[in-house]
Amino acid sequence: MTSKHWLLVAAGGLLLLAEDAQAVVSGQIHARLTLIAGCEVTNATSPGSPADGFGSLDFGRQGPTWDAPLKASIDQQGSGRLNVACNPSVTGFTVTIDGGAHGDGNTRRLSNGRQTIPYQLFLDASGHQSYSIGQQHNFAVTSGAQIPIPVFGSVVANTRALPAGVYTDTLTVTLDW
Repeated sequence: MTSKHWLLVAAGGLLLLAEDAQAVVSGQIHARLTLIAGCEVTNATSPGSPADGFGSLDFGRQGPTWDAPLKASIDQQGSGRLNVACNPSVTGFTVTIDGGAHGDGNTRRLSNGRQTIPYQLFLDASGHQSYSIGQQHNFAVTSGAQIPIPVFGSVVANTRALPAGVYTDTLTVTLDW
């Protein structure tokens, strides 16, 4: 046989094998999700609130003096609360609130850039349990339910006329678990 014939015979044999050949390949896909021990903070922020914010304390509009303390709670929702939900591997956490952008280490202050007004933060609406600057407050986690973190503010009465303007402060709230 000539080399051309051998080539035809070999190619024909491969064609016959190719028609009968079948292959099945199987494999696995591994799916995975890792949940870490953690907590999530939420509140009922109003539209337009900063995305990274936990809310706001708005003491309202006031004349140059006032005879009674001015009160506020987180976003004025009545509850004055942030809500924290933790997974079951977290048994407790602490909340610490700093002295703000205008505080002096002992007192939190609202400022209009030239003048300051002292204010305080509390765990209760009556003002008996204070959030002292940098002090940790412990909260226990007993289930996966949301745990309310109350934040109430109070500006003491002021009989000395203050300049008009918007007085603000920014606080950093730290949750640690």
